[in-house]
Amino acid sequence: MKQFTQIRAELQEKAYRPTGSMSQLGNLVAQAFKKHVEKAKMSQVDEKKLTKMWGDWCSKKGSALVLDYISKAEKKAKLEAGSITVAGMKGKKFGKFVKEPSYSTEKQDYYLLSNDFVVMIQGPTDAKELKNMTKAMKGSYKSTEAGTLDSLLGGDAKFGPGPTIEIRDTFGIIIDDK
Repeated sequence: MKQFTQIRAELQEKAYRPTGSMSQLGNLVAQAFKKHVEKAKMSQVDEKKLTKMWGDWCSKKGSALVLDYISKAEKKAKLEAGSITVAGMKGKKFGKFVKEPSYSTEKQDYYLLSNDFVVMIQGPTDAKELKNMTKAMKGSYKSTEAGTLDSLLGGDAKFGPGPTIEIRDTFGIIIDDK
């Protein structure tokens, strides 16, 4: 029988997602970003580089992934296309990774997105439509407006008073220096 250290040495993974409960959208984003990070040279990854990678990825692929998820949720909730008026997430300007202490005996670095991964949308004002949209976006809940986040279409998303749907997940990544 192989020892854990032998099995681990044979693994090809360079980045890992910590275990834990996440929303459906959080899982999609975390997995896609993990795949993006694996393409980088792991020995050169630090807080600044990971934050820059997150910002670049969010402004290109990440926002497209989130917009696609939101449009599918709109259809599932039987809302008219375009009923979401404001959509934003913690991306290029507001997302920052922080290195956390690692208690592992392996040579790994644990990075956490400070103040969680957040996606907020505003749109339907009707209570029934809002409830349907919250159900369609698994893991979301009704919230108060955040003020400003990175817009999914570029620039800033400014949230005004009104019903807001939020998805918030703890978002971490483990970098393995192989």
